[in-house]
Amino acid sequence: MKIKVPFLENAAIWQKADDFRTSIAPEGCDLPPINILYVADVILKLDIIELPDLFSSQHVDAALLPDLSGIYIDQEELRAWDREDHWIEKRLRFSVAHEIGHFVLHAKLLKNKFTSIEEFKVWSQDRENYSAAEYQADEFAGRLLVPREILLKEYDLYCRKADEADPEWRNIEGMREHVARKLAPRFGVNYQVIETRFDRENIWPAS
Repeated sequence: MKIKVPFLENAAIWQKADDFRTSIAPEGCDLPPINILYVADVILKLDIIELPDLFSSQHVDAALLPDLSGIYIDQEELRAWDREDHWIEKRLRFSVAHEIGHFVLHAKLLKNKFTSIEEFKVWSQDRENYSAAEYQADEFAGRLLVPREILLKEYDLYCRKADEADPEWRNIEGMREHVARKLAPRFGVNYQVIETRFDRENIWPAS
């Protein structure tokens, strides 16, 4: 099935993510770390479907249903979330935000276009569609979970304290990753997500 994902500038994706975050503010879900399962289940009213061995069989933590009515989530990871396993929680938070990105960005494009999961998989594995759709959903998720203004506030606070201790601290090898690791818990994500935001938002681009 030839359904091409339209190109979107980063700025357009960021605006969609910011607008979505504003829309969930009345529910108290706009400040990180965002309870993304509540957003999916209660606010968007998507069915949360536990699927055994989703990750081991498909190498994904979560997957939007082809009819956009719900999200499959790996059963063990969902239970780990309930156990407050923070490592799994961080990974699953981003994965579900990624699927919400598809829901927000691509719903009109994809809804009711497929008659089976197999047909949807064939389309999603087409490299032209996959690359564009996955990049957009990743960028949406990153911006949603790590709001620029809050990231800048946390980053500036860290920088002021570090500058007092050693004005040359930025030149120390590995400091960019170190700072990302320090800031990541504030947003409930892995440090790689923060490093990506450093790049995308031009806060501390990788050299």
